[in-house]
Amino acid sequence: MVALGTETAGLFSNDDELANKLLESGKNTFEPLWRLPIFQEHHEAIKSTSADLNNKANKPYGGSSNAAAFLEKFIEKETKWAHLDICGPALKGSSKPPSIAFGNGFGT
Repeated sequence: MVALGTETAGLFSNDDELANKLLESGKNTFEPLWRLPIFQEHHEAIKSTSADLNNKANKPYGGSSNAAAFLEKFIEKETKWAHLDICGPALKGSSKPPSIAFGNGFGT
């Protein structure tokens, strides 16, 4: 939410074709997406000294990318996947047609 606000959802994917299809779909349904990265720093941020992984990074930065890095650890390498970070748009507190405030079904 910090980076993209309440109108646009973050998109993470390991596959360009899948990501592009989702970006196009977002345009067609008034649900804009912006592709965000998962860099090595995000994988480093979820390392833990007391567990296999830490689902909350030890720094307050890159939260969405850290969360996507965490999810990526549970997906088989050859599987094409995407994650939509819909928190901002799904919980926005004001209506802007064609969507409504709170619980608007963004991304479904």
